[in-house]
Parts: sequence; C-alpha cells; structure tokens
Amino acid sequence: MTIEVTKMIEPAKAVLAPAGNTLSEAWAGVIGDRVAAWRLKNAAALQVKVNEECAALGLKVDRAKIPERHAIAWFEEATKQDEPEIQTLFARLLARATAGDDDASDRRLLAIVSQLTPIDAKVLEWLFKRVGHPTAFPQIEEFVAWREVKDEFGERALISLDQFVVLGIFERQYSLRNDAGLSSWHSVESGMSISRLAEDITGNMTVTPDLSATPLGLALYKACLSGNPQDVTGG
Repeated sequence: MTIEVTKMIEPAKAVLAPAGNTLSEAWAGVIGDRVAAWRLKNAAALQVKVNEECAALGLKVDRAKIPERHAIAWFEEATKQDEPEIQTLFARLLARATAGDDDASDRRLLAIVSQLTPIDAKVLEWLFKRVGHPTAFPQIEEFVAWREVKDEFGERALISLDQFVVLGIFERQYSLRNDAGLSSWHSVESGMSISRLAEDITGNMTVTPDLSATPLGLALYKACLSGNPQDVTGG
C-alpha cells in the first residue's frame, strides 16, 4: 500500500496559492510561480522517498493515524527541503507516523529536522552510534566528541555539535572527576588527616563537560535515524 502525499495533504494546497492582492502580479510571476513549482518538485521527490521508506521497513500504513494538523505541518516543512539527506529524514517521519509510531508523530520533530543541514544529519547519526544503543540517556565527553567529529568529518562539522545543543537534541552536563581519588583514599589508611585528605582530593578534581542525549533527542533518533523503530522501542 503506497502513501499518496498529494492526496493525504490535500488541505495544504492552499499554502502554495498566490497571496492575492498583497503581492503585485510581477512579484508573483517572478517569485510566486517559481516557489510553487520548486515546492511541488520537492513534493514529488518526497513521494518517492516515503514509498521507499515504507517498503524498506515493511511498515503497514494507516493514514487515519495521521491527524490532519500533523499532515499539514509535515507538508509545509517538508516541501521546503530540496536536499536529499533532509528529505529522507522527513520521509521517515511520515512513513513511521502513518504506521502509528508515537515518536514520529511528534510535531516538534518537524521543526528540528527542518533546521538540520546534510552534514548535521550525518554527524547526528554518527554521534548516536558512537555513544551506543540509546535505551537510556547516553552521553560522551564533549572534548572527545569534538576531537572525533573533527577527525571524521572535518573542522566545519564542529558547528553541528553546537547546533544539537541549541535544538535541544543534546545537552551539556558537567561531571566532577578526581583522577587521584583512589590513591587519596589509600593514604587515609596510612594515617593522613581528614583535612589533608580533603585538600588532596579537591586539588586534583576537574570539571568535565559531557554531551548527553535529551528525551527529545532520543525521540528524534527513534523516529528517523534508527534503522528500524522496533530495534529501539522493543516492539
């Protein structure tokens, strides 16, 4: 069973309609028609990708599971994208939403995906794989993430890490670590005073920033980055 994007999003056609008397005919002719044609071209590409995602995941489609509000929001954001990597993420969101996936049906993810660039998508998928299977809230030392992302994708990709924090996909947390802790506790058995022990421990403590996946980030991963939603949700 295929998903007909143009039929399912019928009410959204008004989005592509000319703005009426608020725009001059010349402006509408130069820009309006080109934008409409461009977005319809994007819709055609999305149609192909949505059907491919459904076939690849063996999803059973139920259009009734997509509220009209969500469908229109998806169409509005998805047809603004002409980059194949981002179109693929939108296609996965729609395909899985029609199969009843709660994470994919979260409209907040549409806004997040619309702000990603192709390199963001690559880094994000790599980062989730790097921190491990996200059944909990995985994290990685920020310095380690910066070094490995730079080695894997180049210095320009470091902007993606900042973008993930801005979008709420990852958040910074701070850990207080003491590398000399074991030796200090061993010393107390040898007669070290409590005050000297405290001084020794605090003197060797460092604050380390970590990048930790947020609940929103995990929802995004499950909805359009994991190979199969059931691999993550356990369904």
